[in-house]
Amino acid sequence: MEGRYPNGLLLAITNCNDASKGDEFARWYNHIHFPDVTASGIFKHPIRFANTDPDSPRGQYAATYETDYEDAAIALADNREASAKLRPDGGRGSELIESVFVDVFKRTGGEFSTSVRPTRGILLVLSNCTDPSREEEFNRWYEDVHFPDILNVGQFHTAYRYENVNPESSAKYLAIYETDNADPADARAQHTKLMEGWGQQRHLFSDMEVVSSMTARRVWPRLD
Repeated sequence: MEGRYPNGLLLAITNCNDASKGDEFARWYNHIHFPDVTASGIFKHPIRFANTDPDSPRGQYAATYETDYEDAAIALADNREASAKLRPDGGRGSELIESVFVDVFKRTGGEFSTSVRPTRGILLVLSNCTDPSREEEFNRWYEDVHFPDILNVGQFHTAYRYENVNPESSAKYLAIYETDNADPADARAQHTKLMEGWGQQRHLFSDMEVVSSMTARRVWPRLD
């Protein structure tokens, strides 16, 4: 999110269902779908990323959209209503898109940034706390211990954390870490190597369930 920390975030993890039409899918997503989603002005600053593991079952692409709405659920509902008015025929969809995970999140916690550096890739983590009685402890650990540990290593320069507004979702929490490394998979590998020997008790939480994680390189809008 390039230093912004919006109130709400729409996350869409998708696949292109025809590998031979990847370029067509990219053109549609970048030049048709992004403008359609953001036409009402409710969601802004769309960014699209490609999974560094193209064979991952967790999805090939991730896209984020930001909103200033205090209530992210209302933002999503208003955007759908506005889109229906703008394109009553249903919009300009693509038969190539396959949704893996789509939800909207509200901002939680403070901002964690070590410097103003470009965002060339991300580490995206969807998670839960498996013990409801430790939820408050989990959140304190994430923001007071885990985020500082991640950023102090230096491979990722900014971190954001969100909570899902959909109580029925498979993942309650979203964390996004930004890197200026053009190969975010390398950033994650270097991070893991540098963290060896720190002590597992500090950077792991026993009741954390990782629903999904991926490193993804930025593909649109491109950086100069």
